Amino acid sequence: MKKFTIVVSCIFILLSMTGCWDQTNLNKKRIINGISFDIDEQNPENIQGAVRELNLRGSGGGQFDLSDEIIEADGVSVSKINNELVNKISGDMDISKAFLVLVGEDLAKQQSISSLFEPIVRSKQGYLTSKVAITKGKASEILSLQISKSPIAFYILNLFENAEKETHIPKANTFTIWNEIVDKERDAMIPYIQKSDLNRVELLGTALFKNDYYTGEVLSIDQTSLALFMQGKIEKPPVMQITNDNEKTDEFSVFVEKVKQKSDLTVDKSSGKVQLTIKVDLYGRLQSLAGSPKKVTNQELDKKASTFLTENAKEVTEIIKEAESDILAIQKQLNSKYPDFLKNHEWEKVYKEIEITPDVNMHIQSSSNLK
Repeated sequence: MKKFTIVVSCIFILLSMTGCWDQTNLNKKRIINGISFDIDEQNPENIQGAVRELNLRGSGGGQFDLSDEIIEADGVSVSKINNELVNKISGDMDISKAFLVLVGEDLAKQQSISSLFEPIVRSKQGYLTSKVAITKGKASEILSLQISKSPIAFYILNLFENAEKETHIPKANTFTIWNEIVDKERDAMIPYIQKSDLNRVELLGTALFKNDYYTGEVLSIDQTSLALFMQGKIEKPPVMQITNDNEKTDEFSVFVEKVKQKSDLTVDKSSGKVQLTIKVDLYGRLQSLAGSPKKVTNQELDKKASTFLTENAKEVTEIIKEAESDILAIQKQLNSKYPDFLKNHEWEKVYKEIEITPDVNMHIQSSSNLK
């Protein structure tokens, strides 16, 4: 257990980040900044849960002692784990108020993600904007990391906030992921992280889900950006790095300023074949150009970038089809445009045969001072 003193103003800032807290005396308040779920190694039928909690105790003079500790419990369900944790911790504690929910990859493959979220989403005082991540290895190992004096949950939240702004991961939380799963709108992409060799947290990309379970397939950060473009979900277009394995001097990067996405779903009535064409147009300015200065036109760079990005987008579609993960909401589009089609066809068989054709086009509108 680690203790240190903070002034009262910092406490109020911390509490303001937790949503709608009740007016319980601060001396009894337990702030659950993160929770993890893993397979119980001693009993694989059980879930091993852990919370990273901050215990506030008055120390006089308008100051508080803040103890940061890990508490563990196991059970057959999240509700059972919550009850076990309550019995181990004095003061008020509710895991539904966690800032961050980490799920170990092994558990995510065998336990429905909605069953883990349900006590949080259905709680009247639950923190519905909790961020979620699937972890490479055990989630508890990441939750227990100590990075300076900052609670690990806040470190990861800042990591996710920056990644969301750059369209490196989807902007999602327990509530939005729950709705996607329950409403069957689309399959989920959930941030995928690992503990690095330097005992820090590294964002690897996104874990692909099929219905309620992790498929074991992951999109890298660059692949996730392309997937989000194909979904039409753009927070802030990122810098796109264009590379050529054969000619490193051809590498360049483009700062994307605007994205347009259009998709077209068709069904051949005679064969029943489903085709989805997704066109993405990226508009931006040249940021960097490798190699010695040389005369190059924007049109030449456009062509190279378009070819490179389209090929990478094709790799993304191959991965999601292999995982049978409907992150592009094709089933929803089919039901909307051809409401009777899936009454006569089995969705899983249809998805395996769908032809997805991405077409990504770069439009460099300015090369700044790079000529």
